[in-house]
Amino acid sequence: MRYHTHLAVTYAAAMPVLVSTGQLTAGTVLAIGLGAVFPDIDHPKSFIGNRTGGVSNGIAMVFGHRGLAHSLAGAAFFFMLSRLFLSTLHLPIVWSEYFMVGYIAHMVEDSFSKTGVAWFQPISHKRIQFGFRKLYYTTGKLTETIIFLIAVFGLMYQISLLF
Repeated sequence: MRYHTHLAVTYAAAMPVLVSTGQLTAGTVLAIGLGAVFPDIDHPKSFIGNRTGGVSNGIAMVFGHRGLAHSLAGAAFFFMLSRLFLSTLHLPIVWSEYFMVGYIAHMVEDSFSKTGVAWFQPISHKRIQFGFRKLYYTTGKLTETIIFLIAVFGLMYQISLLF
């Protein structure tokens, strides 16, 4: 899934929760968005990979795309790293939880791709595909475009309800 589809789907799913809990702030929106694109740090040509230079190349060489960064172990590692980063900068630690919402949403979304995600790496490399190999999308193809458009229209509708 391309980064803009990850952002649209994640925001469309998260917006009602943020609004209903009174947590719709610039910080929470930024944290969720960063989390929604962050697992692709293992792909040097991804949106986040292009912006992290050699870090992304190193992760890709060692773990591959949809490797450890697309697992619960990777999510836990980056959650702890985000908490450390936020506390060092004296920013709200709670943003790490919103970062994790976006991160896990990314993994769920990728689990509907044709190839799925190996959630339990490094223990197991078995990929889980949530659509039972019957319901899936392929990155950059028509199905992803349809998902993107539905998410954007849903998000626009939710935003219109705020005003």
